[in-house]
Amino acid sequence: MEQAQSRRVAKGLPFLHPAKLSREAFKACIAQRGWRMADVACRWSIRPEHLSRLAADEQRDLKWDDLVRALPTLTPFERACVTAARLQLVPAKPRTRKSQTTHEAVLSEVSDAVVPTVPPASPFLWEHGEEDEDEAFVPGVDGFRYNGYLSRGAELVVVQAIEDFAREQSILVVIATRLGIDPSGGAQEEYQCESATGDRRWMAPDQIDDWLVSNGKIRELR
Repeated sequence: MEQAQSRRVAKGLPFLHPAKLSREAFKACIAQRGWRMADVACRWSIRPEHLSRLAADEQRDLKWDDLVRALPTLTPFERACVTAARLQLVPAKPRTRKSQTTHEAVLSEVSDAVVPTVPPASPFLWEHGEEDEDEAFVPGVDGFRYNGYLSRGAELVVVQAIEDFAREQSILVVIATRLGIDPSGGAQEEYQCESATGDRRWMAPDQIDDWLVSNGKIRELR
């Protein structure tokens, strides 16, 4: 009787205390189910950058692993529909200098000149002024969701190797920002990142969602 009870306990424990997903497995689960990181963040009502931090943290609460595993699998068409719905629910915040509405008008504002940003006086705040990580996903910050959150000198940790540019766990530094164009023709803020070897690459918000996470440190740049 005692042996049977011990066997049941031994069999049950892994269900209560399973191994945590690695950062690679966490993101792979999302990708395999056909989801984009920004869409998952919207579904879970959290900030995109908070989801990136969760993906990088292998000590995350088990509930996040369960949520990833429970995501419904999307077809490519459903994935496109989900992204379109998110952009409808969470539209880009109107900005005065981007009041022109045509794709050509937005392009005309984008130049090769890099405009450095001045580090913000305070951390990025959502519209209702709260800073709790688990706060609701608030409309109006999609293509500019890292505006004010990432600025010149911000360090980013690579959580997934970026082709031949940066390996996992390496550190990149934001050295400039610019106005760019997303795949659907909308405006977005882009970030030029420099590796330890001096290589540079422009990153869009969606690429930051997939590959990078801020470690909260700011370097002093010349």
